[in-house]
Amino acid sequence: MKKIECVIRTEGLKNLIDALRHSGVGGVTISEVKGFGRETTRPDAYLILPKTKVEIYATDEQAEELIPVIIKTCRTGELGDGKIAILPMDDGIRIRTGERSEEAIL
Repeated sequence: MKKIECVIRTEGLKNLIDALRHSGVGGVTISEVKGFGRETTRPDAYLILPKTKVEIYATDEQAEELIPVIIKTCRTGELGDGKIAILPMDDGIRIRTGERSEEAIL
């Protein structure tokens, strides 16, 4: 199992959610975040920019299928398109039912 964390441009969120739903993702967690990257030509006041963080729990197979979807949907070719982190998950538990592992995330 994997946890996929994406930090993307906020304006790309709706398109990403539509693409993830079309790909069969059962759910996501979305947070408003701020950060900075390599862009250094702007004044200091503008270096901390608003972004959106999307977290997805996926099977190993789903993760491999979702990465190209995320890239295709969120890439503009400009600075600030974001990052994707893919983290291993040892286990996952659905609190309501007690289901574990892949049954809990699907």
